[in-house]
Amino acid sequence: MATTTALIEIDFQHWIVALAHDREVVGRAALARTRFRTEGALVVCTRYLSTDPTDPMRSDPAGHGASFHPVLAPDEGDQVLTKYDRDVFTNPDLDTNLRLRGITDVVFTGIATEHGVALAARSARALGYRVSVIADACAGTTVGSHHRALAALATEGITVVRADACAGVHSST
Repeated sequence: MATTTALIEIDFQHWIVALAHDREVVGRAALARTRFRTEGALVVCTRYLSTDPTDPMRSDPAGHGASFHPVLAPDEGDQVLTKYDRDVFTNPDLDTNLRLRGITDVVFTGIATEHGVALAARSARALGYRVSVIADACAGTTVGSHHRALAALATEGITVVRADACAGVHSST
């Protein structure tokens, strides 16, 4: 089944998961991944790497800190995208690859809601995608920053949903 939807997972890496206000987000994001994969969606696993070689925890992709959390490690067929800035769309490969696959809808999960997730959601909307954020499959650095970011995204026209309400939200072709 072809689909026009991509699930974009923002920064589920060990060092970033450690910053999350809610570490249970990993399990909820994994459930969302399973649901979207079952519906035929493209899964994009993003990771942030530092360009500072004196910071091996964040700059060495093979190191523990920068590696993906094992529950959300990329599976065969997933697209893996590295970014060196908070906004994944600063890597032009993402937009190019999504358009080549006919993706029109993007759904975000990830950490941190107020940083990488919010920036990516806004960029995706500016690029013309239909954008959703799964609120309970994201976490902020604090619960307050998480809720403020989600509220701001909603007022900007980005759809904010709970994981249990997102099945079938995006159309398949």
